[in-house]
Amino acid sequence: MNLRYEFILLITLLTLVPGCGSSEMLDSEGLASPESALEQFTRASQLYYRGRLTAALDEFNGVIYRYPDSPLASDARLAVRRLESDLSGEELQEHSSVDSHISARIAVVGRPAVNSSILSVAGAIRTMGAGVTEITDEQAPALTVVFYDQGQDQVAELVADSLGRWLSRPETIACRPGDELIGAVASGYDVLVIVGSDAVFASSL
Repeated sequence: MNLRYEFILLITLLTLVPGCGSSEMLDSEGLASPESALEQFTRASQLYYRGRLTAALDEFNGVIYRYPDSPLASDARLAVRRLESDLSGEELQEHSSVDSHISARIAVVGRPAVNSSILSVAGAIRTMGAGVTEITDEQAPALTVVFYDQGQDQVAELVADSLGRWLSRPETIACRPGDELIGAVASGYDVLVIVGSDAVFASSL
């Protein structure tokens, strides 16, 4: 079932729970007070439907960290994943005019064992408007990292930030100058993305 419809169904059910619709449990904005897992989940859902995605994300995370043993924690994790996707989509729309003009030549490199990950990362980077080539190299490092040639630091940081959104591990991607390494591994390219065996995708790209 689509997550948006799940939220609608859940909100409908919550209004049937005794006390959930009580004005005593609402703040001045008409939002549920986060005094229990159920109330915080309700508050997060209300914020979601009001279009306050960042605030909703914070509240869903609150359910996860304050009430890890609650049956609602797994639903909150699902909601967090969806909200992070929604927020990433907004960021991509905001930067689309920049992304569509990336002129840097990008090589995505990894060992043959991670070839499917190489293809997934390359495909995702192409959606940013960049020219990408996939390269397999048995000697490639096992750690995911981004190297850049002189003057390509902004493009490399954008790619590294995007990788951080696409991957659940590692959570942050190192971004380093690497003129000599690029010349040796992928001569003629501006940015070298190494996809290591540590790369775990948050979702299918």
